[in-house]
Amino acid sequence: MQVELDKYTADKAKTPHNIFLLNLALIHLLMTPATLILEIGITGLLVPLIFSLAIMFYSLTKSRNLQAGDHWFIHAHWKLALNRYRLLLISYAVTAGLMTLGLLLSTASPDPNMQDILHTVFIRIAIMPTLLMVMINFFLESSALSMAAKGEIADSVIKQLPLAVKPQ
Repeated sequence: MQVELDKYTADKAKTPHNIFLLNLALIHLLMTPATLILEIGITGLLVPLIFSLAIMFYSLTKSRNLQAGDHWFIHAHWKLALNRYRLLLISYAVTAGLMTLGLLLSTASPDPNMQDILHTVFIRIAIMPTLLMVMINFFLESSALSMAAKGEIADSVIKQLPLAVKPQ
């Protein structure tokens, strides 16, 4: 759906996507590889996760604090960003599951060297779902940022809006 917007509304609609892209760029594409290179271990991977979850919580809080008088287009773009955060959270869960599996398999091995090898291999494999979702979300959010600037939104997102903020 194409909507005629003033600059203020378009800028406010871009805000959730800017926050999301900042999360992806700073936390996932810079901080997470840094913790891997520094070989801090699994606890080092918790630092980017905590920062990312804090940004997600901030976005959730900010979206819930939108005023009823705000343009429905702004609500729609916050909803779109929150839906994409859900995808990222699912990838976190898959990564956590794979890391747990790797931890269980590595502790089952009697050889300490094999434990270390399995542990390292599973960490590298477990990070892949999150890395792929980060790349997918980077593409989706860049596209959504462009759509917000042009005054566009998918009809499927409008259907998910609460009745109080839906367009007439």
